[in-house]
Amino acid sequence: MAWELSRIRRLWKDEEESAMTNVEKVEILIRDHPEGLDDDEIATLTSIQPRQQIHQICTRLAASGRIRRESVEKPGKRRKIHNFPADTSQPIFPIRPAAQASSNGSPWSVRLHALVAATGRNEVDLLDEALRDLAMKVLKASA
Repeated sequence: MAWELSRIRRLWKDEEESAMTNVEKVEILIRDHPEGLDDDEIATLTSIQPRQQIHQICTRLAASGRIRRESVEKPGKRRKIHNFPADTSQPIFPIRPAAQASSNGSPWSVRLHALVAATGRNEVDLLDEALRDLAMKVLKASA
């Protein structure tokens, strides 16, 4: 990994790379690592600081379907969220075309995509559970 770190840092010092945004750097790095990288590894490889910025970038990339975030347990380490390239043959967040125009960027849509990324569950299951919980809350309040 050390040789890889120096290679990446050298690449990003080139003039062409100086115009690259942190989001682009992170997305390219994740695409080049199909085995997945956690936020700490991405921060180390890109030298992007503070590390919280990596979390924010990856969460936004996952919400937009450009990457996927999954909780992974590695031997001898605690469970961590890892970032993987999106499967381009199958969208991570399939949204019907009619709904896409009205929900893109809306707060509920962003929250839903973040939940999908964090839990690995699909939108339909999460929405079904949320509506069931809301119905129970409304029924209890009206009783």
